[in-house]
Amino acid sequence: MSVLVGSVWVFVAFLGLVCTYRATFAISYLLFRKRALTAPSSATDCRFAIVIPAHDEELLIGDILGSLSRVDYPLENLRVHVLADNCTDETAERARELGVIVFERDEPQKRGKGQAIAWLLERLDLDEIDAVAFFDADNLVDPEFFGAMNRELADGRRCLQGYYGISNPNESAMTRLLSITYVMKNLLFNAGKSSLGLSVSLMGTGMVFRRDVIERYGWKSMTIGEDLEQTLQLHESSEFIQFVPDALTLAQEASTLSQGYSQRQRWASGRRVLVGAARSAIVRGIRNASLWQMELGVELLMPGYSKLLNWTLATAVVSLIFVERSPALTLAVLFVLIYQMFEVLLAMRLMRAGLRTLKSLMFAPVFLVWKAAIDILATVGHRRDAWVRTERAAHPDASDASPREKGK
Repeated sequence: MSVLVGSVWVFVAFLGLVCTYRATFAISYLLFRKRALTAPSSATDCRFAIVIPAHDEELLIGDILGSLSRVDYPLENLRVHVLADNCTDETAERARELGVIVFERDEPQKRGKGQAIAWLLERLDLDEIDAVAFFDADNLVDPEFFGAMNRELADGRRCLQGYYGISNPNESAMTRLLSITYVMKNLLFNAGKSSLGLSVSLMGTGMVFRRDVIERYGWKSMTIGEDLEQTLQLHESSEFIQFVPDALTLAQEASTLSQGYSQRQRWASGRRVLVGAARSAIVRGIRNASLWQMELGVELLMPGYSKLLNWTLATAVVSLIFVERSPALTLAVLFVLIYQMFEVLLAMRLMRAGLRTLKSLMFAPVFLVWKAAIDILATVGHRRDAWVRTERAAHPDASDASPREKGK
């Protein structure tokens, strides 16, 4: 029994360290957040090549292209490229009707977003552009996106990650629940890291790179966790990734468990594939005396929000059933649990969540059990190399979809 008690204490200490790690960035965001700055009137408007890989996205491709046509930025400085990737529908035809440049790739033996991006970048003429922006076909782009990115590029930034939000937060209990975690990830984590001068990881969409970054490194990330793999490769070359909270991209989130399974399974497996690379990043950061390089490796080894909560609840059950009553251990587990609940409530406060979002917390137990099963399957390597398209639905009205803190 003493071995079990010791093991539980060690694990609780680990959970406490994870919460402390996250709390550092949450507190930093609350203390050091800045108001959005207007781009200097003297700043040159950068020319952007926009890359949109799309696999069977005829339903939504018109929505993102429509949002791009309404941005508050000189349209003559935007060149939109849609890659109809192994499509069996009319994605290419729909995109051409809307007047953008369309590429078609027919290589079914090389499926995956990373393969698609690499294929397209090899065919783009980058001579007359300054930066490349990447979006997914289910996205909606905020009118201020390119203005915010242009400001950062004018300040000399090279690799940028915008705010990755959700376009359908009120579609179901699941999307309302997930909208809370989007605020936690973007504001309480990424914006907090940024305020401390740390680099962030890429999030797969809403990404911008200077032209010379693309020319030098291309896109060599081919795993199902291509965004995190690309992050590690850029950091290995000492490329810093700046978070830009005012450059908002909204993506359609799965509204049901069945719809979200393939996506979550892909994300969970993608992180597992990169465990070794994350450890190497920590070693490299220590060797280079680079805090931001080391911290990235730490981030990728940290459990996500749902996994941390599942681990905490499992530890609480083990300690109550199998460990002799210990007030100190009970308080330690309770502290870890309370912090996670506080983080959720803080995110809800920042997004000014309504009653429906509060009620969505009742769906959390179902979601946590479902997510635990996915994490277990990812741990044992289930479908580690598989890429499965997430089913889409038509975009709902996104007028109330912005999850950014209001009135900041």
